[in-house]
Amino acid sequence: MVAALAGTSLAYAVTADAQDHTTPPVPYPGPPVQTAQPSTATHPDKPSHPEHPEKPAYPEHPEKPAYPEHPVKPAYPEHPVKPAYPEHPEKPAYPEHPVKPEYPAHPVKPAYPEHPVKPEYPAHPVKPAYPEHPVKPEMPVYPEKPAYPAHPVKPAYPVKPEMPAYPVKPAYPVKPEMPAYPVKPEMPAYPVKPAYPVKPEMPAYPVKPAYPVKPEMPAYPEKPAYPAHPVKPAYPVKPEMPAYPVKPAYPVKPEMPVYPVKPAYPVKPEMPAYPEKPAYPEHPAKPAYPEHPEKPAYPEHPAKPAYPEHPAKPAYPEHPEKPAYPEHPEKPAYPEHPEKPAYPEHPEKPAYPEHPEKPAYPEHPEKPAYPEHPEKPAYPEHPEKPAYPEHPEKPAYPEHPEKPAYPEHPEKPASPEHSSKSSW
Repeated sequence: MVAALAGTSLAYAVTADAQDHTTPPVPYPGPPVQTAQPSTATHPDKPSHPEHPEKPAYPEHPEKPAYPEHPVKPAYPEHPVKPAYPEHPEKPAYPEHPVKPEYPAHPVKPAYPEHPVKPEYPAHPVKPAYPEHPVKPEMPVYPEKPAYPAHPVKPAYPVKPEMPAYPVKPAYPVKPEMPAYPVKPEMPAYPVKPAYPVKPEMPAYPVKPAYPVKPEMPAYPEKPAYPAHPVKPAYPVKPEMPAYPVKPAYPVKPEMPVYPVKPAYPVKPEMPAYPEKPAYPEHPAKPAYPEHPEKPAYPEHPAKPAYPEHPAKPAYPEHPEKPAYPEHPEKPAYPEHPEKPAYPEHPEKPAYPEHPEKPAYPEHPEKPAYPEHPEKPAYPEHPEKPAYPEHPEKPAYPEHPEKPAYPEHPEKPASPEHSSKSSW
């Protein structure tokens, strides 16, 4: 049946589309499309629209039942006292480091060879003087622009009604006070750490040798003076702008109508107070750690030999003085801008019609109870997986040498069993 209906709808759509294609298209540009309907003022033969009927009132909301009180939770069980940790055994002393042999003395480096004297550079040729710039012709005077036409007078804006006052927000219910937090026990004092050993001082760095003497550079040649810039012509005077047209005054906005008072919300029931939380048990004090043994001092390093001295650098030659820059010509003053006219006042807007009063909201009907969820069926058992094939035996690796035995650590006490939530 559905397939037949779909077939008939498709057939009708195809025939309608074929009939639409038979009509010839309207040539561009087509006749003017009439978008706005004529009003009853221009056509008095048409009847006016009837008024909408009043809507029925909504039913009132039923009162909600009070929330049930929360059950009192049972007290938490106390944690068992943990046993004290045994003391750590003393570690054996570190063996002394052997004395390192003295470093051999470095051989004396040979002195740097002197740099050869460079030949003097030839003097640069004198550059020719720059040619003078040609004088620019004066700018032509722009013709005066005609005055702008006067703007047409805009119609008056309608008067806007005032906005109504916002409704009064209902007060929220008072929240119950939270219970006070339990006092935390004080933390135990940590043992004092031993001081670190004093590091030996590092030896001083050797003196850097001086660089060899550098020959003097030849003096730079003098540059020619720059030519003077030509005088720029004066800018033409701009014509004055025409005055802006006077805007009409804005109309006075009408007052907004007063909306009806919104009904108050129902009072919510107070929440029950939370039960007090039990205090935490105190932690046992940690045992003191044993003191670490002192480390032996490091042997002193031998002193390094001094480096040879470098030759002193020569002084750099003085740079020649630069020529003074030419003076720039003074710029002409800009013309003053004309003052802008004051904006006209906005015209008064007509008053809007008053809105009709809205009916009171009805109460919501009672919701039906939710149906109970059906029991889920048991999942089927998974089939057993087949056994993996046995891997071939790997060849035996060579035996590792025996490591020295580490000192035995003390045994830790067994942790107490935690209580499960099902026993609460």
